[in-house]
Amino acid sequence: MATRDTTVEEHRKYIDRIDKTIVALLAERMRLGLAVGDLKRQRQWPTRSAAREAEVLAHVRAAAAGPLSASSAERIFALIIEETTAAQEGHCS
Repeated sequence: MATRDTTVEEHRKYIDRIDKTIVALLAERMRLGLAVGDLKRQRQWPTRSAAREAEVLAHVRAAAAGPLSASSAERIFALIIEETTAAQEGHCS
């Protein structure tokens, strides 16, 4: 039983490390999204681009592998796009 508990704890520690990496990558993505938002404002372009969002979601669906289904990846990234858009709309240059 101790071996099983140890394995669970080891997996959880590894998951925690992955979570920190994901958060760091999301922060980097958000910084880039804000920079894009600033450029869009300078050019007086709309915040949202349906074509770009569709392109991102298509890339994400194609990249999904293993136990992560294409539809799960799409749902996750749809939320990331929503959060990025909200940050762009609330960000002042």
